[in-house]
Parts: sequence; C-alpha cells; structure tokens
Amino acid sequence: MILLTGSTGFIGARVLRVLAEKNLEVRCLVRKRASQEKPNITYMTGDVLDYDSLVRATEGIDTVYYFIHMMGNQPRGEQKRFDTLDRLAINNMVKACKLNGVKRIIHLTGMRNPYEKLSQHLESRKEVEEIIKNSGIGYTIFRASVIIGRGGAAFEILDTAVRKFPIIPVLNWENTKVQPIYIDDVIRYLVECLDRKETLNRCFDIGSSKIFTYKELMQQYAEELGLKRRFISIPGSWNRLSAAVLGKFAPVNPNVVYWLVESLQNNMVCEPNDLKKIFGFEPISFKESIRKIGIVNK
Repeated sequence: MILLTGSTGFIGARVLRVLAEKNLEVRCLVRKRASQEKPNITYMTGDVLDYDSLVRATEGIDTVYYFIHMMGNQPRGEQKRFDTLDRLAINNMVKACKLNGVKRIIHLTGMRNPYEKLSQHLESRKEVEEIIKNSGIGYTIFRASVIIGRGGAAFEILDTAVRKFPIIPVLNWENTKVQPIYIDDVIRYLVECLDRKETLNRCFDIGSSKIFTYKELMQQYAEELGLKRRFISIPGSWNRLSAAVLGKFAPVNPNVVYWLVESLQNNMVCEPNDLKKIFGFEPISFKESIRKIGIVNK
C-alpha cells in the first residue's frame, strides 16, 4: 500500500489521479477527511507535525510519497520558521516509517548547485533531502527547477510577471540558469519509478534539454503569448519589493512568493544522469509545455 502526503496539492493531486487510474491501493494523509472515497483510495486524518498520527498513517505501508513543504503554512508572525517546521515534519515521518517498516520514500525537491550559497528555501529543501537519504529507509528523490503547469507557484509567478508588466525589471537573477520541466513529465517520473528498481536509493535532477537564463525564459514565454515586453536591467536584488509587488497579483501565497524570489539567485541545471535509459523518454521542451497547458493571451 502507498501513503500519499500532499494529496490535494499541485503535485500530489496529479500523482493521486494517476495512481487511482492504475488501481493501486493508496492511503491519503489529509487534515480534513474527504467526503467521498473510492475502492482503492482511502483517506486518513493526520498532520506531519503530529508524530502519533503518522504512526497510524504508516501502518501497513510499503511506500510513502512525501510532498510536504511548509512555506506558506506558518502561523501569522512565524513566517521565517518554515525550515524548522520542515525539519520537524520529515523527522516525524522518518521515525514513523522506521517504526512500521516502510520500504521506500519517494520525494520531489528543488534542484540546486552544490557549490553555491543557497537561499533559505533551497537550504531547507536540501536538509529534508539529506534526512531522507540518511534515514536507512530506501528512497528515490527527484529534483526540479521551474515546473510548467497551472497551479505551480514558480510558474504562476512567471506567468504573472510576463502578463502584468509591459516593462520588466531584470535584477541580479538575470543570468541565473534553469532547466524547466513540464508537469506531466514530472508526474510520469514520480509514478513510473515505483516499478523501476534502478531508481532505488538514487537522486535525479529532472528538466527539459534546453538551459535558459531567467531572462531568456521570460522572453520566450512572452513570445509564445504574443506579448511585446521590454526588459530593463537594474542593479541589486530588491527581493522584498519584488515579492511584495508580485504577491499582489500572483495567485500564490505572498510568503511563498518571497522565498521563491529569494531563490532566483541560485542556478538550477541538471547533473548528467541515465534517466532516458531507465524510463525510455525525455521531457518535452519548454515551448511544447506552454502549448500543452493551453496558455493563451487573455
């Protein structure tokens, strides 16, 4: 049986849909019990910050999908504590998994350059990954940069910046490099790795083949929308001002906007891997992904 955390989120809801189509037995950890259950999908109330609830949730479980990130989930006035909460949550999960003999944790995290000073957001992601890897439990970990799909925080910020602002300030992240990936390709990796023994106890960077700077990413997105945009370079980071402005327009929690804007300084380029050999496919291009999700100029 599979335990799925974050089953109502951007990634988890899509993974659940595919697992359900495959008639796999899934238990979803939720804060509020769902009104309807399916024969192979059940729901259990609990919270990753409550160890006892995780002990109950992991009973009889072979594999855990761990899609928990605490950015934006903090109480008012404690927004900077997300890394502390992330640490508590994953330690609770690992302890419960070890108690109940869970065999593998599958996790999606943020890509990063190991030689750079990381933002608080990426440093927390790195710590969670390390806790999983050092737990003694089997794992498969995927790292992504910008995931292209409606509902994804990074994509919604990109979409907002390009749609709303005819003149776009380009700050100290102008030449930061990223490898975006289409949401359906992410889900395919996450689900198909269940049957790929070669992925056990390994980490993979996932992204489409082309590397962009953030400026190039916005330029190509604007072109696909048929929008003319002017880019003006401005020295400095201006993280708080940028986040405050974008937070007013983007359909993303303002706290999350800030932490993601702060992370724009970090390069996210894939390390070489054998994913094509293991899975038999390559992610589609950024341009194709935009067209797949039906983006049009409004």
